[in-house]
Amino acid sequence: MSDKKWFHRQTSRSEAEELLYKAGLDGSFIVRPSGSIQGAYALSLLYKNNVHTYRALPTEDGMLSIQTFKGVQQRKFMTIDELVDNNKEAHGLVCGLTNPVGATDLPPPVPPFPVLGNRISNNVNDNNQHRVSSPGFPLSNSSPRNASITFPIGTGRPGPPLPARDMPELPKIPDQIVPTNQELRLQQALLCRFENMQMMGLPVSSNFQEEIRTYLNGKNWKSDVTTITVGGSQCAQLQSLLVNEAVTLQSELDVFMEKVEFLRVLFDVSTPLCTNSSFNRKANGSDFDLEQVLGRLTDCSQVVQILNKTAHTTIEKGLNLSTSNSREKASKRKNYQRTALMLKKRFEVKMEGALKKTTQVKVELDVARGTLSIHKPEGEILYNNNRILQIIKHNKGKSIKLEVVFDDKKREFCFEENQQREVFCQLIQQIRNSHSKTSEPDQISIFCGTWNMGNALPPDDLSSWLLCSGSGRVLDPSLHSIPHDMYVFGTQESGMTEKDWNRKIMEEIGQIFNDNFHLVVHASLWQMRIVVIVKEEHKHRISHIKTSDVKTGIANTLGNKGAVGVSFFFGGTPFCFINSHLTSGAEKCTRRNNNYHDIISQLALGNDRFKQFYFTNRFEHIFFFGDLNYRLNLGVEDILRSLKDNELRHLQEYDQLRIEKNAAKVLSGFNEDEINFAPTYRYERGTREHYAHLKVKTTCVKTNVPSWCDRVMWKSYPEVYNISRSYGCTDDIMSSDHSPVFSSFYVGVRTQYVPKQGVKNDASAAQILLSSIEVKLKRGSGRKSFSLAFHSDCLPHCEKSELNTAMEEKDSSIELKWAKIPALKPIISDLEYLVDQHLLIGIRCEDDGDYIGECMVPLRKISTDHPKRFSQPITHKEEHVGDITGLLNISCPRYQVTTLINTTTTSLKRVTTNIQFPIQIEKSRFQNGNCRLVVGPL
Repeated sequence: MSDKKWFHRQTSRSEAEELLYKAGLDGSFIVRPSGSIQGAYALSLLYKNNVHTYRALPTEDGMLSIQTFKGVQQRKFMTIDELVDNNKEAHGLVCGLTNPVGATDLPPPVPPFPVLGNRISNNVNDNNQHRVSSPGFPLSNSSPRNASITFPIGTGRPGPPLPARDMPELPKIPDQIVPTNQELRLQQALLCRFENMQMMGLPVSSNFQEEIRTYLNGKNWKSDVTTITVGGSQCAQLQSLLVNEAVTLQSELDVFMEKVEFLRVLFDVSTPLCTNSSFNRKANGSDFDLEQVLGRLTDCSQVVQILNKTAHTTIEKGLNLSTSNSREKASKRKNYQRTALMLKKRFEVKMEGALKKTTQVKVELDVARGTLSIHKPEGEILYNNNRILQIIKHNKGKSIKLEVVFDDKKREFCFEENQQREVFCQLIQQIRNSHSKTSEPDQISIFCGTWNMGNALPPDDLSSWLLCSGSGRVLDPSLHSIPHDMYVFGTQESGMTEKDWNRKIMEEIGQIFNDNFHLVVHASLWQMRIVVIVKEEHKHRISHIKTSDVKTGIANTLGNKGAVGVSFFFGGTPFCFINSHLTSGAEKCTRRNNNYHDIISQLALGNDRFKQFYFTNRFEHIFFFGDLNYRLNLGVEDILRSLKDNELRHLQEYDQLRIEKNAAKVLSGFNEDEINFAPTYRYERGTREHYAHLKVKTTCVKTNVPSWCDRVMWKSYPEVYNISRSYGCTDDIMSSDHSPVFSSFYVGVRTQYVPKQGVKNDASAAQILLSSIEVKLKRGSGRKSFSLAFHSDCLPHCEKSELNTAMEEKDSSIELKWAKIPALKPIISDLEYLVDQHLLIGIRCEDDGDYIGECMVPLRKISTDHPKRFSQPITHKEEHVGDITGLLNISCPRYQVTTLINTTTTSLKRVTTNIQFPIQIEKSRFQNGNCRLVVGPL
C-alpha cells in the first residue's frame, strides 16, 4: 500500500472517474486497490476526455505488471510506487502519469436503500455494487487479466462530470434506532426462545449460535426490522448468515452437478464427444448469492430427471424397444381456455343500414370454410374469403366500429367491446391466410419473447409464455389454438445448454399446437440464446441466414453482457432479431446506451449492399429485445406504493428507457407497445407476490429496485404493415427472478418476385423519376459539394446524382438543392412489384466521401400519373439532422392504359387489357364523350 496523493483506498471506479473529469488535464491519474483481485490495483488515467482503466496484476514471482498496448513488452515492478514513478512517460500507456489527483474533491457517497446496518459499506467495487466487509472470504479472482476499458464522455466542455446517479439519494437510518415497544417485545421473545433452544442441545455449532446471538442483539436485526417496516420482503442480514454457511454446500453442489453432467454426456450418444463439454454449472469464484445456491438445489431434482430421460431414450433406441407403451406421460399442464383449431365463432353486432338505421345482427366467421355470414331477420348473407377486400378500424368517438369492404359494398359493424372487435379482425386475418389462393402470404404472425432465466432450469410447462397469456395485453383465448407463423425466443442467463433448450422449446410448441415446425437458426453468446422457429410450410421461404454477436462485458471482451443476433429473408423481406443483455445497475444508464450503440455498430448482419447505411435501416423489420436492464429512477418504497395503488403510468414516467429514448439517446425510431403489466424484475423465486429488491452475497448486499428490465422494441420501414397484437408477461413461470415477456405481431412480407411475362424491352421499362429535391440540414459543415446516392432492392446497383445545383447557408444550417435527378431504372417494371419497394437515399459529402445523413422513401403511395411531393426526415446514426423534400413519380407505360367507354354506360367495369394481374379503376377523366381510365393493381 502507498501513502502517496494519487493512492485512494476507499474510492470507487465511478468516483475516480468523476475526480479525473474534474481535474480535466491529460495525464491525470488515480490508483486504487482492485475490488475483485487480491493484491492487484486499478489505474485510471485521463487522456483526451476519456478515462482509460488499466490493471496492475501480481505476477507469479510476487511483482506487479501493468497492461500495455499490444506489441509493447510488459515491465515488472517491486511496488506500486515504483510502477507509478517509472510510467511518467507513455511506456505503452495512452500517455504518461504526469498529474496525480488527490481525494480532496471527493463527493459524499450515495447510500443504498434501505440502509442495512453496519454490514453495508458505501464503497462501490469494480461492478458498482455496495460491498460488505468480509475478511474471512477472499475476493473473486475471476476477473480477466490485461483488461482495458475506455468510456467516452459528452462533448461541449472539457472534462464534464459523469451523469447524475439515477437512484435518488435517500436519508440514512441513524445508527441509534429507538425501537418501539412491539419491536422490543418481539426481540425479547426471540432471544428467550433462542436460550431455550440452546438448553435443548440441538446439533448446531457454537460458532453459528454465537452469530445468531450477535444478530438478534445488534444493528443487523434492527436493519431487517426497518426493511420489513417500509414494505420490503427480505431479511437481508439474516440471509447473510446463511450465505456464509453455504460456502461448503456450494462446493459440494459443484461436485454433484459435475457427476450428473458426466452421466448425461455418457448416455447422450447422439452428440459427439468434445473436450469442452458443458460442465458449466460450476460457480465462478467465491462471490455467489443465496438465491443462486437455493436455485441450484431446486435444479438437482430436474437435472436428475433429465438424466433419467436421456438414459431411458438411449436404452430404448439401443434395444429397438417400442416406445408406444413406455413413453413418459407429460406433466400436468395448466388448462388454458382453448377451442378447436378450425374455429366457428359468432358475434352479436349492430349493423348500419339504409337511412343510417342500425339493426342488431349476428355475424359468424367460419375458419374451416373460410366464410363470413351475416344473419338478419330476413335471411342470411354469405361471403367467401375472396370477397372480403379490406377491414378498417374507426377509433373516433365512443363507438367501437369496424368497416368491412366487400366486393359489392361496404358494411359497418359496431361492437360492444374493443376486445371483441380485435378477435373479429384476427379471425378475418386467419381466414385470409388459410384460404388465400395466392402462392405466397403477404403478411405473417410473429411471436417474439424474452426471458432472463436466472441460471435456473425452466419449469416443465411454458405454455402460458407461448400462448401470450398472463398480465398486460394478452391474446384472446379463442386464438390460443392458432399457431404463429414464426417464433423467436431470446433468453439470457440460460439454465440449459443450447441443445437442451432447442429440444425443450421445439417439444413445447409441438405439444401445444399439434403441428409441425422447423428450427430455422439458433445462436449463442455465453448464456445468451436466440432461437427462430417457423411453421413447416414456411421453411423454404427462409434464405440468407446470418448470425453475429457482440461482447460488451468487461473491456468488451467478456460475453456475459452483449447481444446475439440473426438476420434472414422471409421471401423477399429482410428481418433482423437481436437478443441483448445490457449492463446492470441503476446508476449505469449511460453505459447501457453505449452498449446499445456498440451492438448496433458492430453486428455483422444483413445485405452487404447496404452496409454504408446505418444498421437499423438495412432491414424491413428489426426487433431489439432482451434484458435491457433499464431501471426506475425511484426508491423501493415509492415503487411498492405505486404498484399497490396500480399506478403503472406514474411509474413509467421514471422509466430510464423511456426517458433516454425520448431524449433520442437510444433506440431512436423504435416502437414499443403500451406497458400494462407490473415490472418483471426482481421477484422472489417461486412466487409473484413479492419483489426481492435486496440481493444478498457473501461480500455485499445490493439493492435492485423493481423495474421493467425485459422489453421488446421494434422498427419497420415506413408504410409497411406492422400491427402489435399482444405485449405482456406470464404470471405462472416463477423459476427465475424475471418474468418471461411475450409479444406478437402481424407484419407485412414481400414475395421473391418473378415477372409473369418475362423481361420487357426498354420501351416498356418503368422509371423512377425525381426532381426539385431540397435538403435542409440542421448544422453547417463548412463543406460545399454534395451528391445523393440511391439504393433499393429494385435497383441493379447504387445510383448517384450530380453535385448539388444550389446551396444556401443560414446561421448554423444549410439548404441544398438538386433541380433534376437522372431517371432510376428498376430491374423489374411490374407495378405490383414496385409499390412494395423503398428507396434509400444517402446524402454524401464529396469533399471527404462521408455520408452525413440518410432517409427512406416508400413507393407505395407514389403516383404513376403525375409527380407527387414527398417529405422525409434525415437521420445520421439515429440522430435527426434534417429533412428532405421533392417530387417523385413512377413512369410505368404498361399501366397507363387508356380505355374508351361510352358515357351512357351505367357502370364502369374492370379492365384487364395489357395487365398482368387484377386491377381497379384509380382515376377517370371524361374527354369528348369518352372516359379515360387510369388503372392499377388491387
